[in-house]
Amino acid sequence: MYKQPKKNFSSRPVKYDRLNSSRGSLGRNLNRINEGKVVDNQRDKEVQPKPTVRAKLTFEDLKQQLTAWASTEKIPGKIQAWYTADTQAENADWRILKTIQGEHEKLSIEAPSHEMEAPEIVTKIFEQLKKDHLRIFSKALRQIWFRAAGNGSFALLVQVNLKGRNSAHGYKTFVDFLERNCPEVCSCHHIQCLPDYLFDPASTQAMKVEAKAAFGNDFISIGDTGSYMHVLDWAPRIRDAWYGLPLRIENAIHPNPEDCFFEFYSGSGFVSSMLANQFKRVDAMDCREFAMLSSRKNARGLISENMHFHRGHVEAEFFPKFFNKKENEGRWTFYFNLPNDETLAPSVEQAAAQARPERILLQTSNLEVAAKEIKRFRRESYMLRKSIPLYLEPGSNKFDMLFIFVPDRAGILGQNPAMMAKSRNVQRPQERVYRSNRQEQPHFATEVPTFKQRKG
Repeated sequence: MYKQPKKNFSSRPVKYDRLNSSRGSLGRNLNRINEGKVVDNQRDKEVQPKPTVRAKLTFEDLKQQLTAWASTEKIPGKIQAWYTADTQAENADWRILKTIQGEHEKLSIEAPSHEMEAPEIVTKIFEQLKKDHLRIFSKALRQIWFRAAGNGSFALLVQVNLKGRNSAHGYKTFVDFLERNCPEVCSCHHIQCLPDYLFDPASTQAMKVEAKAAFGNDFISIGDTGSYMHVLDWAPRIRDAWYGLPLRIENAIHPNPEDCFFEFYSGSGFVSSMLANQFKRVDAMDCREFAMLSSRKNARGLISENMHFHRGHVEAEFFPKFFNKKENEGRWTFYFNLPNDETLAPSVEQAAAQARPERILLQTSNLEVAAKEIKRFRRESYMLRKSIPLYLEPGSNKFDMLFIFVPDRAGILGQNPAMMAKSRNVQRPQERVYRSNRQEQPHFATEVPTFKQRKG
């Protein structure tokens, strides 16, 4: 028998396209879900913390920071006047660096200080890299260092990946542009790092750096001082105050012509070479190859020929091995110029103090490290005589401190080895204890036994 269909049942074919349309219930639900995701993404973007931007510290802020540190750490003595100098853009190292912004790569100029404007030669080369015929070269470029020679000229260090014919041709075209249109560029080197890190003269990472000169010399002058440094060697990015640092050290210690000077972590040996005429003998020590090349070139340029370089690490074993030799005896001044935030190797303070130098100079840019080193030298009977703040790179939000230690010959610290040995050798008389009180007798009186005592 035939039965009629129920009223709620439809025999019409289902239109599946209506399910996918936005007008249907499923489409409305999908739209709601998508709208919710958009809102959630916007909320996530709003909730995400923004990158921290360090405040630009003024000169007065740095002074307050130093005063607070000295008060908190109870640093003895009075802090002397700040040492600094006016800066010029031509005496600073600049850099053209490739940065990643989102999905795109972009070249930008990195200034050594936020207060400085780029010199004309830097902006000129930066605009040249934007041209179409250097597009492939600019894409392979990682960075360009402008190392200041101090006389208005720069040495360029180009770090670029030359993996193809087009990029190599672009590098050659770029070098031709420098030779023809940029007389301020005294040299140009192509550098490569193994492992493939960004090159930084102040970096302490273990890597091999290779430099190939396109034109120019491997050494650049350090201002008008007569000293030189390798193009890959370390130097402050702003050099105006650095040029006068040797004279500031000389005025702080007042050396005797018969004294000797030893600079550790010497870098190019600039301070040693500039103070060579004030000392009987000058030595420098560093572990890097470029520091050795720079120091030896500066030593050859001295008239007195009294400068010597030692390549190696500053370790405690070096001091007894070197200063126990008879030819190395004398009145020494030690100068430790600590790189970045490093501290002295273990037991170096004790080994240096046992060599009995006339004074110890310690330079660091980390106040926490400075507080630790001051306590360690005090334990070795070397008291802090002077503290000199050095604002070598104005506008860079950092400064160095130069501490001068002298032996505690008067025993002020209470840890003088000679005084302690003397106090241990002295034997004080012990107090006599009598069992019964006896009447005092003159020294000439004698006790004579009576007749009964003699006869018993």
